[in-house]
Amino acid sequence: MYRKNYLYPSLALITFTCLSLFNSNLFVDTCYAEKYTLIPGVIHIHTNIGTGGQPPEEIVKIAKEKGIKSIVFTDHDTMKWTYGVPPLRKIIQKVVDQNSILKYGAANYINTIEELNKKYPDMLILHGAEAIPFYYWQGSFFKNNLALVNGNKHIMVFGLETPSDYKNLPSVGNGFPGEFDIESIFNLWPVSFFLLGWLLISFRKKTSSTKNGSFEERGNNKIPGLICFFVGAVFLVNNFPFKTPIYDQYHGEQGVGPYQHLIDYANEHNALTFWAHPEVERSMEIGKTKIISSPYEKDLLNTFNYTGIAVLSEGMRRVGPPGGIWDQILLEYCSGKRKKPVWAIGEVDYGGHEFPIDETQTVFLLKEKNNKEILNALRTGKMYAAMGSVNALSLNSFVVEDVDSGKLAFMGDEITITGRPRIRIVVTVDGSNESSPPERRSRAGEYEERGFNIDLIRNGTVIKTFETDGPVDIAYDDDYYNPNEKIYYRLAIDTSYLFRGIVTNPIFVQFEEKQ
Repeated sequence: MYRKNYLYPSLALITFTCLSLFNSNLFVDTCYAEKYTLIPGVIHIHTNIGTGGQPPEEIVKIAKEKGIKSIVFTDHDTMKWTYGVPPLRKIIQKVVDQNSILKYGAANYINTIEELNKKYPDMLILHGAEAIPFYYWQGSFFKNNLALVNGNKHIMVFGLETPSDYKNLPSVGNGFPGEFDIESIFNLWPVSFFLLGWLLISFRKKTSSTKNGSFEERGNNKIPGLICFFVGAVFLVNNFPFKTPIYDQYHGEQGVGPYQHLIDYANEHNALTFWAHPEVERSMEIGKTKIISSPYEKDLLNTFNYTGIAVLSEGMRRVGPPGGIWDQILLEYCSGKRKKPVWAIGEVDYGGHEFPIDETQTVFLLKEKNNKEILNALRTGKMYAAMGSVNALSLNSFVVEDVDSGKLAFMGDEITITGRPRIRIVVTVDGSNESSPPERRSRAGEYEERGFNIDLIRNGTVIKTFETDGPVDIAYDDDYYNPNEKIYYRLAIDTSYLFRGIVTNPIFVQFEEKQ
């Protein structure tokens, strides 16, 4: 059962138009009882500090012109790729070290972003990293079939505070910590060559008598002894510090361990982790080396305690759709198999002029406009992802209401109720008036012509689809009630096309029996 009240007719249209023209926040405050403000932001931005083509300040200016209010920069922590030739992998090696945070200097990176915050006080600008925890080599350089595998499996990290936090991010490129084990003992084998060399030199003299009674020296072992010393020294240097790295690039696929290690490190430093582009698939050749990266959405099910997933744009085939991997993860949280929920964001993966910086957005619900609130929103699910022409839409309200008590729950919240829940949805179309930029007016006109759907999802299943061609206010009473069960609701708006739509974060409902 639901009530759907279009905002165009009569007094509703007049009220909405006035509020939009004179104070956009008033309408938001009317919908969000706790006075949240919608702040459009972009996440996953590369600069020329790393692999991007523009300096950070130029990107801030471009984003500001597009109406973006928040930017999360995510240059790569390191872009260091090392191939060592066995058996002297640490001595005979090819190293490619591209621009990255660590190459630029973590302190310089933090200072650069902080200076931009001071220069542009109306913007919320945060520094973060796109970490590359692991890659491995497949094939052989000498057989011309060498391939770098999984170099595109990334995790974004937000909320690191100090240069040392960045410097110690665990990865193959930056070096995973080592440990002493049985292999470490075997790494000391070059010591035996020192002993052999010493024996050869020490006992090199051998005397024998001649016919005339004189003695001569035979079997000079000095050169073999020195060779043993040299070989032992070279391999000692190669094996130093004799610890076995917990993960390296020479032993093939090593599961989700390297990624969980990074997630755990971030949690220890009160930082946030979001899997990036989980469905991307790339294959190319650089010289004689193949670069292979396959989709890794199944790793989302096998890692734990990360903060979220970028579902837009490379996550709507198998991760973000109703009943997809994200819903499986949310159901695991509801059933108690996970300690905390997993949130969704939009990532633009911007590195230059290849596409508009505002193509994919994350819209934050903030009580106060500051960087700390951005991080808090990311931590608690107070945001939704939006991509494509759908950016002409604003989700001004998505709440679950306890009809009996009047309590409200917003995205990321959990509400306990003793009856059937009511879901409130308010969507408006931005840019419908003449003062809007031409691009926004075009997007608004597109919706007036073709309309769009709003899918209400409960526990991974679409339970109701609302069809509309303009601003809409919906009150839907769900007849579902199961005491002692935890469920969730989320929305998918205009997601019929792969690279378009709004994906909200869930609202959790814990049912209890009436006393």
